[in-house]
Amino acid sequence: MHDGQPVVRRRLPAAERRKLILEAGLDAFAEGGYQETTLDEVADRAGISKALIYEHFPSKRDLYREILETWIGDLLGRVLAAATAAGGQSEARLVAGLDGFLAFVEERRDAWRLLIRHRASDDVSETFDRLFEEVARIIGALMAPEMPASSLPEGAAFDLVLDATSRQLMGSVTAVANWWDEHREVPRQQVLEMVMEFAWVGMERASAGERWSSPER
Repeated sequence: MHDGQPVVRRRLPAAERRKLILEAGLDAFAEGGYQETTLDEVADRAGISKALIYEHFPSKRDLYREILETWIGDLLGRVLAAATAAGGQSEARLVAGLDGFLAFVEERRDAWRLLIRHRASDDVSETFDRLFEEVARIIGALMAPEMPASSLPEGAAFDLVLDATSRQLMGSVTAVANWWDEHREVPRQQVLEMVMEFAWVGMERASAGERWSSPER
């Protein structure tokens, strides 16, 4: 009651309610992971009933999948936009793309934990695989001009080496980003420099003709 009159609760438009559910789901899944989080917990965070969630999402899996798709799109968009805006040489584009990746980790800690740190069950694992594949593909495209055929191991196919190298770099970036999530006092620029020291210096040495050889036993 307010001044003797009943308080009328405004019913949110469907689009606003859906957005509220997605935001609450992101918070809940990022904190507890997919398996441990229930729709009751999501409903509590959103301040709505679980029945309202089912009006928008048939299941927890469908809610989780849409959240993943949203943030995968955001992450890939950042990487591509940053690399494209950099123009110029491959090194500048790679730096910009990696910085866009790290900016996402820095600014959307909850989404990063959802995408990478909290692995989901098998019924949505292909979404994680697609994220890794897409980012590795982007990195490979940025690295390709800096990998002359003369820098490849003897008899190795260029496409295979490029794919393996981009996956190796993506794996190292992911590992460093996970480490950074626990050491937020380290500035993003320093993290970027660590990644480039690992990736670019090694590529330059290989392009110059240097090769690793097994030590004599």
